[in-house]
Amino acid sequence: MNALPIVTIVGRQNVGKSTLFNKIYKKNIAITHDYPGVTRDILKVAVERQDIQSAFHLCDSPGLDIENVDDLNQSIIEVSFQQLLDSHLIIFVMDRNEVTAYDHRLIDLFHKDPRFHAIPIIYCINKSDKVEDDADLEYFYRQGIQEVLPISALGRRNLKLLYEKINFYLKSYKGKSKVNADLSVSIVGKPNSGKSSVLNAFLGYQRAVVSQIAGTTRDSVNSYFQYKGKTIEIVDTAGIRKQSKNSKDKLEFLSFNRTIKSLDSSDVIIHLIDANKGIGDYDKKILSTIKAKGKPIVLAVNKWDLLENKDSNTFKNYRQKLTDRLFALKEIPIISISAKEKQRLFRVLDECLVLQEKSQRKVSTAALNRKLKEWMENTKIASSVKNPPKLLYATQVSSSPFKVICFVNHVSSFRANILTYLKKQMVQEFSLQGITVELELRSDRRQKA
Repeated sequence: MNALPIVTIVGRQNVGKSTLFNKIYKKNIAITHDYPGVTRDILKVAVERQDIQSAFHLCDSPGLDIENVDDLNQSIIEVSFQQLLDSHLIIFVMDRNEVTAYDHRLIDLFHKDPRFHAIPIIYCINKSDKVEDDADLEYFYRQGIQEVLPISALGRRNLKLLYEKINFYLKSYKGKSKVNADLSVSIVGKPNSGKSSVLNAFLGYQRAVVSQIAGTTRDSVNSYFQYKGKTIEIVDTAGIRKQSKNSKDKLEFLSFNRTIKSLDSSDVIIHLIDANKGIGDYDKKILSTIKAKGKPIVLAVNKWDLLENKDSNTFKNYRQKLTDRLFALKEIPIISISAKEKQRLFRVLDECLVLQEKSQRKVSTAALNRKLKEWMENTKIASSVKNPPKLLYATQVSSSPFKVICFVNHVSSFRANILTYLKKQMVQEFSLQGITVELELRSDRRQKA
């Protein structure tokens, strides 16, 4: 099905819904006026912007705080309510300067009606014109709201952040394959590391050509199989060669690009290395490419059966040598396997499923802000800074990588050790082991890190 997801703006009258609609659409199609009840119909447009990853239908609904419910107004309410139920994402707009009983009625509706529990809702607190407004949202959290976003539709303040949140919630509608796989895994590595053998071992038959000649696979080969009641898409990619990105060989260049596209569309990456060769300099580059995509990684050490004189400490010592050579591997699951003997292959898949679950984790802005501010208050790490760092507001905009944007008083006050400390706390608190965690600092003082 190619239908676009639906994003609906809702709220009471005269809170700035139509202004926000026009800013997102980048055209003045919705009539805006400082008078309640101007919008009566559901306005619907297709939105395609460079800062929006996937197109969607944006809908502007009438203000629903209607006092005199005649036949016309009753029809407006019924149509608007059905529109909300048909939505994939709801943007609920409130006026920061005036929260009314009807705002509370809508909040209560979204909390108690089970039909809305599966629909993500972004509560936009409009007319938050100043940076200080970001730090004063406790009133809204006390209403049981978990996803609060301070914005100024007229002043375009924090609209970029709103677009990032839209991307975050509509990510599942982007680039779906014809087969609705529960998990998509790409196998990457240098030529002749055994990728095709691993693919065939997972499938139980020879899907990919296996040869001792390096570089047999030129294209990305994908197949599907069932595992623990889930449909798994497994992709065998072309071996990544040195300098292939700049190669004059057109075929090799295309193979490289196909591999990179496979990384983009996969949930988890299996980085395969040869146990006899260990991890070399170009394996480091491959790992760096994967981590730059923010994808969860499992390092599979293939051909383990060929190592001689193994004992109970062999893998422990081997793993230690790997992590000593590359510190980043301490955060990555490492499993020894043999595609030929089918040893521990499904331990790799189990680890992929665990990482996928972690990579879909969404933390509410309420919980995120509460913990971040608690960590900032409990630590003495910033006590010696001339301008003490202050966290105003934070929100998650991506789950893979787990990316959080923090609005702060001074970007320069947040030194590297503070960011490292906060990342470690998030990994522990939200069980993000194996997931890339990113913190981006923003300030209205035009500083960014």
